[in-house]
Amino acid sequence: MPNCQKCGQQWSWSQTLKVNFKLDGMECPNCGEKQYVTSKSKKKLNRISYLPAMLIILLLFDLSLQITIGFIIVGCILMIGFYPFLIELTSEDEGAF
Repeated sequence: MPNCQKCGQQWSWSQTLKVNFKLDGMECPNCGEKQYVTSKSKKKLNRISYLPAMLIILLLFDLSLQITIGFIIVGCILMIGFYPFLIELTSEDEGAF
């Protein structure tokens, strides 16, 4: 889990997940300093977001639709579960990438 760059407070899983979806950053719940996702973290998250799309390729193989959908659902759950562990925070907005 990421830590606030100003006060060092570790963010919870839900707070970290929220900051990823806010484009203008999010205030630290402890000190109120605005925190942003680093561009390095955005690149990591961009790569992992292709996981569910790659699982759709399983449709090209001779697997049943239920197994393929199961893989896609598990992939999405894993992706959302791991997102907060890949995020690093900074006090300055680094832009999109």
